[in-house]
This record gives sequence, structure tokens and C-alpha cells, in this order.
Amino acid sequence: MSLSDRSLSDDRLNHLLSVAPQQSIILLEDVDAAFVSRELLPTENPMAYQGMGRLTFSGLLNSLDGVASSEARIVFMTTNFIDRLDAALIRPGRVDLKQYIGNCTHWQLTQMFQRFYPDQPASEAERFAECALATHSEISAAQVQGHFLLHKMDPAGSIDNVAQMKV
Repeated sequence: MSLSDRSLSDDRLNHLLSVAPQQSIILLEDVDAAFVSRELLPTENPMAYQGMGRLTFSGLLNSLDGVASSEARIVFMTTNFIDRLDAALIRPGRVDLKQYIGNCTHWQLTQMFQRFYPDQPASEAERFAECALATHSEISAAQVQGHFLLHKMDPAGSIDNVAQMKV
């Protein structure tokens, strides 16, 4: 569910969350971009006071744990900047677990290679991980996935061209 959708209002979000199937997973991506801090002055962020978007911060909070919220659903919220999130959004009771997902380790790179190219020997996965980490000190899983998609049918090419991986 995209919180940046201009047609999303408090009532619409509340409705969408209340009709989501029991035992479902809901993903709210980039919650840091949906709202600005309530602590900023209007002069520091005039867009927040010009009626941009119809979803309010209060509406999001009420949708997450208000009357219509359900205990049989898991809500994931992603952010690139946890420090930009309002304390009310990530307080205990509303957010039960915070998990930092950093850059890929050697083991993660080998696992990703093996899942993307299941017919390849483990030695090729090792070679990919070693080449990737020798070329790039920090690589996110999204960057690796994008690289694999460029070399979808060419596992050797994904290794040979690891230096061209977008970072």
C-alpha cells in the first residue's frame, strides 16, 4: 500500500486496512516519505501545510491501532531514514519490532546467487560473492537483485560484470 498515493485519505486507508483479509501481511513502504515531522515549523516545510495529500498523520496512527485495526494481520513499514519518523509512529505497542537490514554479507551474496541461479554449483556462488565484495565494499540486496535481473539467463555474466553493478 502506497501512503504517497494522492487519492488515499484517512477514511480510505482505514477502510483498506479493515477489509484486508485475516492473517494477511500489509506492507507500507517508505513511511518516512509519507509525512513530515510534526516538530517542523510551517516555514521549514510549507508543503505539509498546503493540503498536499489527504492522508493525515493522525489518520495513519488511528488506522494502525484504532477501533478498526485487527490483531490477525502483520503490518510491515519500511523506511530508509528511521530517524525521520515521528516517535508516535514507532513507539512500543505500535511497532513491536524494529529490524535493520544492512548491506549484504558474503553468506547472503552466496545465498542470493544460489536462489537466482539454482542450477549453478556452489563454487560459482562463492566466486560471485568474492568478486562482488572485492569490487564493492557495500552492496544492498536490492542492488544485487537488480544486477541479477540484468543477467537473468547469464550466471557467468553476472560474475564477469559485477564491477558494473549499480551502487
